[in-house]
Amino acid sequence: MRSKWTLLICALLLVPAAHAQELQLQVELMNAVGTGTSHKGDLVSSRVIAPAALQGDILEGKVAGVEQGGGKAVLKLSFETLRHAGQAVPVSSEIRSIANSRGQVDVDENGNAIRKSASPVKASGIGRAGGAIGGLLGGRKGAAVGAASRAAEAIMSIDLSSDAPSLTLAPGCKITLTAKSRGGAELAGLAPNAAPAAQNAQAAVQTAAPAAAAGQPNLTAVKVDFVPGDKVIFYDDFSDMGADEPPPHWKVRGGTAELRVGGGVRQLTMTARNMTMSPNLTGLPANFTVEADVAYKGHGGRVWWKFHDKAGAGLLEIITSVNYSNLSLVIRKGSEELSSQQIPMDWTKPVKQALWLQNGRLRYYINSERIIDVNQIEFPELGRIEAYVDGPGGNDPAGYVGFQLFRAAESSPDFSKIIMSSGRYVTRGILFDTDSDKIKPESAPVLRMIAKGLEANPALKLLIEGHTDSVGSADHNLDLSKRRAEAVKSVLASQFAIDAGRLATAGLGASKPVESNDTPQGRAQNRRVELVKQ
Repeated sequence: MRSKWTLLICALLLVPAAHAQELQLQVELMNAVGTGTSHKGDLVSSRVIAPAALQGDILEGKVAGVEQGGGKAVLKLSFETLRHAGQAVPVSSEIRSIANSRGQVDVDENGNAIRKSASPVKASGIGRAGGAIGGLLGGRKGAAVGAASRAAEAIMSIDLSSDAPSLTLAPGCKITLTAKSRGGAELAGLAPNAAPAAQNAQAAVQTAAPAAAAGQPNLTAVKVDFVPGDKVIFYDDFSDMGADEPPPHWKVRGGTAELRVGGGVRQLTMTARNMTMSPNLTGLPANFTVEADVAYKGHGGRVWWKFHDKAGAGLLEIITSVNYSNLSLVIRKGSEELSSQQIPMDWTKPVKQALWLQNGRLRYYINSERIIDVNQIEFPELGRIEAYVDGPGGNDPAGYVGFQLFRAAESSPDFSKIIMSSGRYVTRGILFDTDSDKIKPESAPVLRMIAKGLEANPALKLLIEGHTDSVGSADHNLDLSKRRAEAVKSVLASQFAIDAGRLATAGLGASKPVESNDTPQGRAQNRRVELVKQ
């Protein structure tokens, strides 16, 4: 009987050993993490940049722990899954080296020195089986067998510590680690990814018409017509706000505005009633757009936007509130009610709202759908904006109102007028998924306008320049900007029937900023596409 148990134990112990081959990976963080903004369980994603066979794969994990206090900070990360060719390969990894987004070794984004270590997070699969086997055998021998089996399959935490109040890593941070499979296919045996297209075939890229805009949405079918203003006056995505800090670009009265971070989302969250939130914005031009992504949780949550003139008198009110399954929308100009509607809403997602005032015409959009369109709206020069915020209060103690984005910008004249008069058209209305060259559907109106301008001027040729902010490494941003410029060309050629021979591309990365990259507004200004007359 003992010999049978011995054979069974040996067979089970050989399972992890058979998959213990380590492979060195270099990965680049795709989202920011830090002791002041992250919480245990938050998702962490990184892109594999080496070895070449796995380049482009996604290594996923989570924040395993956060400690901050007493002048010290500890951030624990565990990478647990490699996504390769449509399959999820469970892995365990240990750190070898780390460099921040500026390439500085063993320091975080603030220049604070960081130490590296590793510790087991949990045991899984065969590790639990090893514990059971140890229990069956009993005694010291059983304990040793169980411990050995658990150690072979433990998920390891990357422990980063610093003698500083906080520890922060930005997208573009590079981590070198060794990884091994946890019961799945050996990493070294995975089929190599397809080699990227030749990057030195510039003539083909610059002049050949693409057969299709691969991976892009069908922008010709998008019915969105909102065109965001290009000259940013105010922008906040709360990326420069730390935990337990007030929002630096907002005046808060009547309650607390708390930063909540999770799932790649940063949200300025309000739970109290009778709060006032005012962006540090002192005026708006005659033609402008205002965009706000607002999350509502709980019946009764409300945001009441008030636009004032320079003297402080109220000019325009926009009230949105939760009415069970509907969003209640009321818009007033003085005593005149411009709109009062109940709009069915999916409250699991933030509500994207946009106001566009252009030459006396006022349009309001909810989730890219035009809700009202009125004309002969005249205002004196606009001054400050205030948001009166009510959390659900007693209706839902766990409810809140959360701002995820606020953007105000001056509207731009028509593309054709600008390109023919100045020779350069700058747009921030061509939007891309984060760290991707995939164009967002809401970019369709700008691309339609550009295509119409090219159709109306058959001799016009353009250089499409891609520009990024400075978040991430210079090499990564340069590559991203090239791919984004190519994506714009590809869509104009394949979906809007523009001759690709009239379009050239260039990616300039973060090399030509128009504002400082130290603030969210500056970074928003720097993320742009420029079209240059040739």
